[in-house]
This record gives sequence, C-alpha cells and structure tokens, in this order.
Amino acid sequence: MQMIAVFDFLSHEFMHHPFNEGYVRMLRHAFPDAEVVFHAQDGHVKRLKPNLADVEGITFRSCSPFTVPFGLSRHNPLGGYLAARRCLGEMVRAVGDRSLTMTAVLGVDANLLSALRRTWPRTSSAPLHMILHNHLAAAARWRTRNPLYRPFDFLSALAMPMAPRHRLIALELGIKEATVELVPTLAPNVETLEHPILTSEWVTEREPVPGERLKIGFLGHASNSKGFDRFMEIARKSGPDKEFHAIGLGSPEALAMDLRVLARPPAASSVPRTEYVEALTGIDAVCLPLSQGYDYVASGSVIDAIVGLKPLFCLRNRSVEGIFKKYGSIGYLADTIEDLEAFVLKASMETVLQQRPMWVANLAKIRAARSPEALAPAYAASVQALMR
Repeated sequence: MQMIAVFDFLSHEFMHHPFNEGYVRMLRHAFPDAEVVFHAQDGHVKRLKPNLADVEGITFRSCSPFTVPFGLSRHNPLGGYLAARRCLGEMVRAVGDRSLTMTAVLGVDANLLSALRRTWPRTSSAPLHMILHNHLAAAARWRTRNPLYRPFDFLSALAMPMAPRHRLIALELGIKEATVELVPTLAPNVETLEHPILTSEWVTEREPVPGERLKIGFLGHASNSKGFDRFMEIARKSGPDKEFHAIGLGSPEALAMDLRVLARPPAASSVPRTEYVEALTGIDAVCLPLSQGYDYVASGSVIDAIVGLKPLFCLRNRSVEGIFKKYGSIGYLADTIEDLEAFVLKASMETVLQQRPMWVANLAKIRAARSPEALAPAYAASVQALMR
C-alpha cells in the first residue's frame, strides 16, 4: 500500500486542530487506497487522534517539535539550520523505503523551507506540499535588518528555486496571487487549497429576533495586530442596541484593557473548541478589523464565521476580497477602519435582517464547498497532475 506522509513540526498541543483534522479527512477521500501517516508532537497527536477515530487508514506517530538548540532564536541561521536538519532527519527515517503518493508538511518557516528545498528531492520524487500558515504574513510585515540573518529569512528562502513537484499551498483565495506579486518566480510552485471546514462543526443557523440587541463578535486571538483595539473602539462608541463579545483567548495587551463594555471578554486561557463553537452560535455577526497582513494568510476567524453562518463585517484584504469575488457578499467589506466603524455604528438588528438571507445563503454555499469531501477530487487531481 502506498503511503501519504504528513508532518506537523510547528503546531503545539492546541494549534491547528480544525485544519489538521479537515486536511487528513480530505486526504482519505482524495486517496482512499493510500495509508495516511500523521506525525506531530505527542500532545497534538493525543488531542487530534480521537477526532479521527471514525476514519480508517490513518496511522498516528509522535515526532519531536521544531526546537532550536542552545537557546538560540529561530531566526539565527545556525540554530534554525540545525533544528530543520533534525526535522528532516525524522522525515527521512519515517518514510524509509515506503512508496509515497505524496508528502505534506503542515507549516514551514524559513529553515524548514530551505532544508526541504535543498534535500528532499534526493529523498523522494513524489509531490511535496508545504502548507502556508502565518510565516509569510509575518515576513511581509517585518524583516530583520541584520545583514547576517536577512539572507536566511522567509522571503529570501522563497526566492530560491524549487523542485518541479514541490508546491506551497495557500489556504485562502487571493493569497496565491498576492504571494506571486511578492515573489514572481514562485508562480509555478504555488497552489490554492481553500481552507477545509469540518461538517461536524457546522453550527445550526440561529434566527435573530427583531427588536433584540444586535450581538457582534470578535473571534479568535484578541490581539492588536489582529485589530482587537479597533474592535474595542467601535464597541465603546456603540449604543445600547448592540452587544459585543470577544470569543477566544486574550493577549496580554487585550486583558490589560478596560473590557467592561463587552458582554463577553476575551479569556485568560485557551478556550476549548466546543465552548468556542457554542459561543459562536449565540452571536449574530462577526466584526474583524483585520490588517493587510491577511493578504498572505488565511484567517481562522473568517473560517469560523463561515462555520457559524455569521455575516462578516471586515476590513478589505486580498484573502477576504477573494472570498467575496467567488461566492458573493457575505457581509460588509470596508475600505478603511473609519468606513468599517461607521457601518457598524449605523447597523441595527433591522438593517442586518434585511440583507441577512443573502449573506447566509452565500456563507452556506462556501461551507458546503469546503467540506473535506467536496475538496478532495480537485486536490487529488492536482497531486496526480504533478506525477505526469
């Protein structure tokens, strides 16, 4: 039996469970005759494995996380190189002499990307998919000025040639195009996989009641880099016809704010996924003042708005713009923070209810199109095309 080897060296125990589960489920539908062997650190495996108990053909194995030795920064070229080489060694040992359908690495930083680009073609000729999570967005926002480190950072690694069967996988519409604008030579090596959405998390639509307060939520990690400070400004200026909720973990900067205006403040510790989804069910819309950094990363909070069929009030960026262009409007897309603030302050339950049927219909269309089962045929075709 052929094997699909999947590695996640960068996710800690509580990270990326919905994506990893959705991706593995998609692989099983895309390649039913191949065994999927999933490798991640022990705590991650223990939390993910029960969620996939209903799926046959998956083997779980623990591996060491990406750890830079000697207490060095992951940006240190020597420390990053040594950490990446250790991960690469684990991959080589795990694959052995098995026949591979493909290999997937669920998240790559500059060090892993460089090591894989140089060495993996000698290990396997099968397609290699490298998932783009947040590292490109972080690199686009800030680059070190250190002349010794800069040639080894993520953008420098992206500029190096890749093997023909190696692909970077963007998890949202618009990100591929933004990435190629940033590094034009990447054009043949970037593909889009719309972020899988688990059918088990589909939230039953909650019908808002006319006359009730409009419940608006901020989803996910409450940090200023994600626009939580802007969300708080809007909440403070809003009248009694609205109620604001922060659903997710609060950053230290968020927890230090005066949060009394919120009906639900951000949590001081990780929120269990079941509690998170339950809280999502109780709101009417999602407000995300996301920055332009989301040109290069799929927002888990946007995905959660789709999961819950919640209209989205958001600042324009390439990824959200791509969703609106393909599927139609799913809320209000603002050009500036002032525009977003003005819309939310003016919005009411009555005005939202007028457009809600269209918004929810488009959200439901996205949700169905991104189930692992729906994504599998196109994903299988893209992998098989690389083998020709």
